[in-house]
Amino acid sequence: MTNNTNNPAEHDDPRTGLTAVAAQLGDLIGATPEDTLSNATPCPEFNVKDLQEHVVMVMRRVAAIGRGEHWSSIDSEAQDSGWHEAYLAAKQEAHEAWADPAKLGETYEVPWGELPGAPLLYTYTAELSTHGWDLATATDRPLEVDDDLLHGALVSIKFVPAEGRDDPDVPFSEVVDPGPDAPLLLQIAGWGGRQVS
Repeated sequence: MTNNTNNPAEHDDPRTGLTAVAAQLGDLIGATPEDTLSNATPCPEFNVKDLQEHVVMVMRRVAAIGRGEHWSSIDSEAQDSGWHEAYLAAKQEAHEAWADPAKLGETYEVPWGELPGAPLLYTYTAELSTHGWDLATATDRPLEVDDDLLHGALVSIKFVPAEGRDDPDVPFSEVVDPGPDAPLLLQIAGWGGRQVS
């Protein structure tokens, strides 16, 4: 895949990939046909409607953590419409909350432990990338993200062990390896247990 920017240093900033993935996911949500809302997605927990509610919650958590709030202050909210507007508002809040680069070196509590801001954002980039792939697959639409934007996200998701996924408390299916030459988006989704090959 080709590079989206001429400044390689931008790819070292986890906000660059998060911003790009979040924008593409927003486009997908905004163009999701209403007649697909009950479609199953590759994420067994969610249909299309549920998935949209979930990513709104995820983006709100990213914003809340960046503002110094505890992640548990944000929970999923059921809604029958308006996912796109809610998502865009949360995306803007997240952008503003993480505008100060000093926050990338601070430590935050997340549902799976404590992380500095940079790897935290890479982890959320991996989650949003995977759910973007879920949504695109469930609604039969394409999704491509430049590899250069996802290196940190791939490293981050690989901290999730491949072993022990038969435990019902582990929210990941078995790793699916699409091969080292596959787009990083597919490698990330595959490590998350998606059937990408």
